[in-house]
Amino acid sequence: MLEQIARWNRWGGARLNSGLPREATNKILSFIERKEVIALLGARRCGKTTIMFQIMDELKVRNVPDEAILHINCEEPFFAPQLSTDLLDQIYKVFRQKIWPTGKAYVFVDEIQNVPQWERWVRARNESEDIKIFLTGSSSKLMSRELGTLLTGRHISMTVYPLSFAESCKFRELAIESLTIHEKKHQLLEYLTWGGFPEVVLASDNEHREVLLKQYFEDILFRDISLRHNIRDVSTLRNLAVFLLTQTASLISFNRLAAIFGISVEMASHYCHYLEEAFLINLLSHYSLKTAERNRQPKKVHALDAGLRNAIALSFSKDLGRVLESAVYCHLLRMKNDGIFYINNKQEIDFALRRGLKINFLIQVAMDLGDDAVLQREIAALDKKMHQYADAKSIIVSLNGPQSLLDLNHIDFEPAHQFLLTKELPTAR
Repeated sequence: MLEQIARWNRWGGARLNSGLPREATNKILSFIERKEVIALLGARRCGKTTIMFQIMDELKVRNVPDEAILHINCEEPFFAPQLSTDLLDQIYKVFRQKIWPTGKAYVFVDEIQNVPQWERWVRARNESEDIKIFLTGSSSKLMSRELGTLLTGRHISMTVYPLSFAESCKFRELAIESLTIHEKKHQLLEYLTWGGFPEVVLASDNEHREVLLKQYFEDILFRDISLRHNIRDVSTLRNLAVFLLTQTASLISFNRLAAIFGISVEMASHYCHYLEEAFLINLLSHYSLKTAERNRQPKKVHALDAGLRNAIALSFSKDLGRVLESAVYCHLLRMKNDGIFYINNKQEIDFALRRGLKINFLIQVAMDLGDDAVLQREIAALDKKMHQYADAKSIIVSLNGPQSLLDLNHIDFEPAHQFLLTKELPTAR
């Protein structure tokens, strides 16, 4: 067992590549010395393990010896037949007996949702040991439910997304500030084509990128959804996933999906939420103060990575406007908001952002505002809603802006390449 553990730890000679710095890492570092368990949730291959390695690097900077750090990979084939809390106990005891007998230990556990009743083990160790625990998981709902059951108030959860547009440029060693507008637009089109999975961004050719993305899709479908939920009709699950990814930034209803795929409404709902908890898609709700109204309205589906969507959907150019809208949505997810919604009362508002108890931002996304009819439609939709949400700031994000500069004090026009580089939204009214 010690030999198998050593393969994943620096004190055993393992070379753990911490890669290029991630924005999420800095948010986590401030919690290193706190007692709470840190849980990193996100899609498979989005960079959660790399972030853990970066935290280990920071511990070394803070003079924590390698021997005080234990990394457990719950997807190690050697452990698969006996994966249980008893196995975690055995690993931890061997580590304490042979490597780090006394002093504070820093324990990193990858894909812990594979261990039945893992939350009981985490709570027991966290309360009884001089220990700091970091977890990763690729199932948002399962992890949230289990963390909330026994670790309420004892954990801090953070979602790790694929690379942002800014991060993807850094990974390509591009100095954003020195790029021309034309070059920024070109890089944005690359990002909207291939997305932000780190290995995909760093791949040397497009053929390799496509192979990686298709493999990610299959791994998520089988390992994170089909096996976890014991789904036998994998063909229908795959077809539904492909359909939803293809329809990104479109309204969907469980009734319609049930009719299309010949399944029950309940099964359509379950499959959608399984895809959502595995971080393939998000289902955006209509904004209403009434729960019944929110539930009655269709959901708006958004793919959480443009590259994954394009590799599976096999269509891109004609859907670029919807892919851009979903990229804007993913960017908004990285920002601090109390809720993101769409509004669909006669004229649709792509995003309504709530901070506190009121809507603070109304955001429209358009492919090309050079078409005057498109421009007037987007302005009219915002004008209508601004009377209802008087304190909200209105923004139109577009790949290509209006042909002439418009003097509209009540609406901001943001080029997409610029908007996707911002870390915070402008101050609301």
